[in-house]
Amino acid sequence: MNLMRMELKKTNIKSYFFAASAIFICLLGLAYIFAWVPSLGTADPNAVELFSTYQGISAMGGAVGLMAFSALASAMGYRYVIREYSGANVILLFTYPVDRKSIVWAKIKLLLLFVSASILVCTFGSFIVFALTGYMFSLLDDNLQFIDIAIAYRNALVLACLADGITLCSLRIGFIKKSNSMTIISAILLSMLLVNMAADINQSFAIMFSLSSVIFVTGLLLTFNMVRKVERMEICYCFLKT
Repeated sequence: MNLMRMELKKTNIKSYFFAASAIFICLLGLAYIFAWVPSLGTADPNAVELFSTYQGISAMGGAVGLMAFSALASAMGYRYVIREYSGANVILLFTYPVDRKSIVWAKIKLLLLFVSASILVCTFGSFIVFALTGYMFSLLDDNLQFIDIAIAYRNALVLACLADGITLCSLRIGFIKKSNSMTIISAILLSMLLVNMAADINQSFAIMFSLSSVIFVTGLLLTFNMVRKVERMEICYCFLKT
């Protein structure tokens, strides 16, 4: 916990809070646009059915939020994890009188905490604002019920777990070449493969829950492998120093 506080103090995280706030505003705006779709008289009955319910709009918002935060988290992960262990930066880290493995895990825990909290607040929070205004001004023909809010929160938890898993997997991929573009592109590709299932989470929740758990565990295993790589980097550095 002390290492996490230390990393938080030396990390300029304000820009990512601004980015998360921008995503919140975009998700809220998209919710109102989705609610407007049925009034356009589209010929697609599936679109009308999807955007005519609170559960459908919350699922679509969650899918968009998954892609947005996967990309944001991968960029943040490169800056505060991968870049720290490349070039001359790694030499500075090795001078700290702290276990290097503990530093890596502190950075990763801080990253996952930010991702989880951000996607929960932004996807669920934007839905709550939309739902309340939709209820007050009758934006949808659907009647807002407590089950709609409960399902939106449940889905946000699953998507937060999935976003964490995607972040960890993209970190390991980006660590291979110490590349920012590879980290971000891998996160975007992974989220694109899953976005359709995320949008259909209300109909296939069990599958989505299982898949998010598998991806998160896979990400953890890849992270353990990355930490071992960092430890070997440390050993090589100490050997050269002697």
